[in-house]
Amino acid sequence: MTQKQIAISIWFEEEKKHKTFIAPRTNAKTLYEAFELDEKAAAAENAKDIVKSLNERIKFIVRVFQNQFTFDQFLEGFQSFEIADAVRRIMMEVMGFKTAETKEEKDFLQEVKA
Repeated sequence: MTQKQIAISIWFEEEKKHKTFIAPRTNAKTLYEAFELDEKAAAAENAKDIVKSLNERIKFIVRVFQNQFTFDQFLEGFQSFEIADAVRRIMMEVMGFKTAETKEEKDFLQEVKA
């Protein structure tokens, strides 16, 4: 069986470049922890709980990548609108789910042919 690699690319402002990291092999213990964190995230009902859940999942991701980057580097390495998608994608990959495929949107500026 081929080993699936989980990768993440993080922007490092001081170096003005992205760095890509590959997670080492994950095991069932990691899977169970991911499911528990995912369940907590789904139950979050207010902003405080959502932030707490996000922090727990980011700390988990740092551990999955065996501290190749820090919690702060993760936070600083994404734009505000990218964080949720990055966390969700890594969590889904750890849990063995395919990442959601996005449909390519048509450019609304292109001329419509009749």
